Amino acid sequence: MANKVVKATNEELQQVYNNIPKAYDRANRFISFNQDVRWRADLVKTILKFCERPKLVLDVAGGKGELSYTFKKVFKGNAKYEIILSDYAENMLKMALIEDDKVLCSFDALPFREKMFDVVMSSFALHAADNIEDVIREITRVSRKIVGFIAMGKPDSWIKRVYLSIYLRYIMPYIAALAGAKSRDFKYIYYIYERVPTNSFHKKIFEKYIDIKVYEERGLNLFYFVVGFPKG
Repeated sequence: MANKVVKATNEELQQVYNNIPKAYDRANRFISFNQDVRWRADLVKTILKFCERPKLVLDVAGGKGELSYTFKKVFKGNAKYEIILSDYAENMLKMALIEDDKVLCSFDALPFREKMFDVVMSSFALHAADNIEDVIREITRVSRKIVGFIAMGKPDSWIKRVYLSIYLRYIMPYIAALAGAKSRDFKYIYYIYERVPTNSFHKKIFEKYIDIKVYEERGLNLFYFVVGFPKG
């Protein structure tokens, strides 16, 4: 796992920021310490390092399509590729930032055949799973080339766990309120954080199903960043 994350250039980030819709998810902005757009762009760039000309891309649990939107802004290498946006919430798909095909489904039971997609990607969603192994098994099942995702985990360091617990429970809702959001809408993030396993637990699951090429922990180890090839 000697590979490193491919960082998006300032020009590529500017392409995203210049056209960013108002509907872009502010919750992920707060929990990622204002790095969500950059991390999504880095994820796209890193995926494309291992799959330069994807033809069919699946955005898993994509919400309103923030990652798909970023993919379209960053990737210029093939005009003939397609993106399918999937999510469990119909309202999210109705508010999608992209016009591509949309599929209503759960990320632990994807209604696609095996090895259907060149790229299977996800951002800021997998931590909502009741069983993360079921989700990883599904996204690797439907990918024939590469998978990549960013999601919230939990540091192995107890000191960082305590700090982040305080931040997510008390500080982040306050920051959200100052930014004009409803603080109660952000309290669920703390409860998700409290129930997710540690990053070392997650990594063992990832290694079971993925030939990992890039693994990083970001934001005080609150997030894991993974890109690799599905095994089998």
